[in-house]
Amino acid sequence: MWRARFPLAALLVALSAGSALQVLRPEPAGTVAITVTARAIGAGTALVATDLTTVAVPSAAAPAEARRAPAELVGRTVALALPAGTPVVSALLAGTLHGPEGTVVAVVRLVDPALVALLSPGDRLDVLGTDDLGGPGTVLARRALVLPQQTGSGAATDDVGCTAEQSATVVLAVDPAEVAALSGAVGSGSLTAVVVP
Repeated sequence: MWRARFPLAALLVALSAGSALQVLRPEPAGTVAITVTARAIGAGTALVATDLTTVAVPSAAAPAEARRAPAELVGRTVALALPAGTPVVSALLAGTLHGPEGTVVAVVRLVDPALVALLSPGDRLDVLGTDDLGGPGTVLARRALVLPQQTGSGAATDDVGCTAEQSATVVLAVDPAEVAALSGAVGSGSLTAVVVP
């Protein structure tokens, strides 16, 4: 052992240097932190801090909008159901006049204020137009998404943000191909809706 003291000391110094290099080595280049859902979130849910987390992904695969910090997204409402691990980008969030990507926003007045009072953001509706002669209703929009409706401060609102005076009005995200039929029927005052999955 006495004769081997110098080679042994050299070996220990080399091991120590290797360990130090491992500790000081920087994170792999080419990754960035993005914000994703920490759990499955239902459509119409207002985000809270525990709904969000960050993960490191390759820079080339990271959507620019998902690089926002979780704190910037708290309080925003998701426009559709999101599974855990989904990058949170603007197209998935409901805003005052924004629906999910590929939809447009339509404001319609239904004949049944009681139905609107029961709706929540994230609900899905089939909107039907009826004629004054009592004929069968025509489906004008399928699975329209109920969006939060922003109102002025101080106004009494119901679950979908409608004031008492607007209690039959609902804001919907619909397919662009359905807008013409909806617009033509809005003035008639004969729109009804049913809640669908």
